[in-house]
Amino acid sequence: MTARKIFVHISLLVMLLVGSAVTALPAAAATCTAAERHEADKWLWLSQADKNASIARNLPWGAPAPTEPVSGERQLVQQDYVIGYVRLKSADASTPSDYSEPIFDQGHVTPSADMTMSAIAVDNSFIMSNMTPQFCQFNRGVWQILEEIVRRWAVEYGTIYVVSGSIFDRDGNGVRDPDEAALRMTSNNQKKRVAIPSAFFKIVALKDADGKVETLSILLPNDQTDLDRAEAVAYLGQHITSLAHIEQLTGLDLLPNAPVALVEHVALWPFTGAPPRSLARGAQCAATAGAVIP
Repeated sequence: MTARKIFVHISLLVMLLVGSAVTALPAAAATCTAAERHEADKWLWLSQADKNASIARNLPWGAPAPTEPVSGERQLVQQDYVIGYVRLKSADASTPSDYSEPIFDQGHVTPSADMTMSAIAVDNSFIMSNMTPQFCQFNRGVWQILEEIVRRWAVEYGTIYVVSGSIFDRDGNGVRDPDEAALRMTSNNQKKRVAIPSAFFKIVALKDADGKVETLSILLPNDQTDLDRAEAVAYLGQHITSLAHIEQLTGLDLLPNAPVALVEHVALWPFTGAPPRSLARGAQCAATAGAVIP
């Protein structure tokens, strides 16, 4: 069965396309000619018709919307997530050099392994706006294991909807931190441009045979927890939360058109096969174990 997946990128990250098939595309809107923008739009499915069709198909319960006034920068990221890197000024977009530092993985919010519909979709998963600082143990461990389980659910249930994003609540008070309070990576050039999320969320939704919308919301701290197989699966089950809690943390109405009677699950859905294996047991993750954010 075909598995459809969509992500919503919430955090203030970056937009620069990386991938051999599209290396000739421009890197910033400020330098794009009309012809270059048109070419980039074709590669990134950015015509208004495609954008509307994508939202209608992949976000049947409405695109996430702010629940309170937000800054212009946050508004751009929240409402324009379908638009690629060409829509950001270079000052608002990081580059791979910002991730040139010793601690964090350049983690995917939406995994490239989910992008099975075309080679362009795989390339698009490497847009820098889909990248985020993740501890090696998190990215290759519990987050990667969750991604694999979600792919198994897609096979099991046919069509599922996945909303993933970043949380910035370093002080743990239950609301989004001000932008100026965010910890940032220190790259090798000593610049601090990319904020480090305190946690990540993944919301999986499906419509059952009776038309009910069922959801499962998982909130995971971005830390160096290093678990494998059954222990990692148990850890995921311990971090199930409510849709309302994630909406409070992000300041977003994530499924604004969903029916009132959502069925929110409080346990992981069963999946086929053995628990996925962690990929965090290599030398690179070992080298960063215990690292402290400078």
